[in-house]
Amino acid sequence: MGELWQPDGPRPAWRELDGPARLRRTGRVIATVAAIGLAVGAWSLLSTTAGAPGDGPGGSTVQEVEEAPDAIPTTGPGPSAVAPTPTAPIG
Repeated sequence: MGELWQPDGPRPAWRELDGPARLRRTGRVIATVAAIGLAVGAWSLLSTTAGAPGDGPGGSTVQEVEEAPDAIPTTGPGPSAVAPTPTAPIG
């Protein structure tokens, strides 16, 4: 097995860095903050959606049931139905 990586020495102070080194360090800081933000956002999203761990059958989801009326007509009017008569002449 290899040895653990150890830095050669202490990192230089911000004032001692040249332009490209400052950009690299700033990029690392921004990338770290973005990664932490994404991780926290994903954790928050997953913990608030249905099916999150610990969400049992007594969760906060409300399901409404619509009850059907007792008698639902299944056929149209029969042959003895009254035909509508126009109140004004057509034409």
